[in-house]
Amino acid sequence: MAFEEYWNESHKKYGGAQPKFDNWLDKYLNRIEATTLPILDLGCGTGNDSLYLTSHNKKVIACDYSSVALEDVKKFVPNAVTLQIDFSKGLPFNDNSFDIIVADLSLHYFDSNTTINIMKEVKRVLTAHGILLARVNSLNDINYGAGLGEKIEDNYYYVDGYNKRFFTFEDAQRFFSIVGKVTVTSAQMLRYSKPKELLEISAIVNK
Repeated sequence: MAFEEYWNESHKKYGGAQPKFDNWLDKYLNRIEATTLPILDLGCGTGNDSLYLTSHNKKVIACDYSSVALEDVKKFVPNAVTLQIDFSKGLPFNDNSFDIIVADLSLHYFDSNTTINIMKEVKRVLTAHGILLARVNSLNDINYGAGLGEKIEDNYYYVDGYNKRFFTFEDAQRFFSIVGKVTVTSAQMLRYSKPKELLEISAIVNK
């Protein structure tokens, strides 16, 4: 099944409901409120973080691979601008376009080379001292496939119909340091049927 088809089918099955955010961005709120530029929600899904950001009166560009997900964003987060992109192939924005990029559960689907290229593109479109705020699968995320499936690379598997990367702290430092100075912490999400183990990451550009 093609990547776009997979995610469209997934969002048809599980989407369609009012998005809910879990306040993980609260700790960055001073920085979020300070920017006058749009905030890029990269891999926005059905708009949980876009809803949070627009509730704080921020301009948001919500990007996703799935046209079905973006229809939910248009319905439930009408103040966000939506854009369908495959960001594994680059970002359609000028250099220095954003102070803040949010990538929540969207950067752990790619092989090493693609992940590196995405990080380079993120750095390119962020301003000097801009910040990437991300959450990714942790290697401790045994409820959602860590160490299972067909191994493609270290900590990267084909699981349940698509590819998943599970990050160690070292992996997070290695990849996200391409963007800038990295801070990594363990976190947990309770959105799903079982607790989901995450790494929460901030990477501050130094151009």
